[in-house]
Amino acid sequence: MKTTVSAIDFVDAFRRMGRNDQFTNPALRALFDHIEEMESDTGEEYELDVIGLCCDWQEFQTALEAAVEYGFDAGGESAKSFGHESDPDETLALDWLREQTQVVEFDGGVLVMGF
Repeated sequence: MKTTVSAIDFVDAFRRMGRNDQFTNPALRALFDHIEEMESDTGEEYELDVIGLCCDWQEFQTALEAAVEYGFDAGGESAKSFGHESDPDETLALDWLREQTQVVEFDGGVLVMGF
């Protein structure tokens, strides 16, 4: 038996599981939209797993912050491989992250699937 989940239900599921501090509301809305888009693209329904999402995804204020945490060398070889030897910016970090994993941008930050 399946239940259709709205964006409000999705956010509320995190609260009910005691995970309301895991992501900001804008991040949860972006994650909800991302999952709906994936369902539409693949034709497969997603079974909501709050704990799984909390384990798989992490929220960051910037892509550069996320990329550095995952090993991006902002001034070194990672930046050079993207043709940018110095002064990396958000676009460079996003490019690098997208080559590694799934990234969801939203107003206020990014969500990165752990890798």
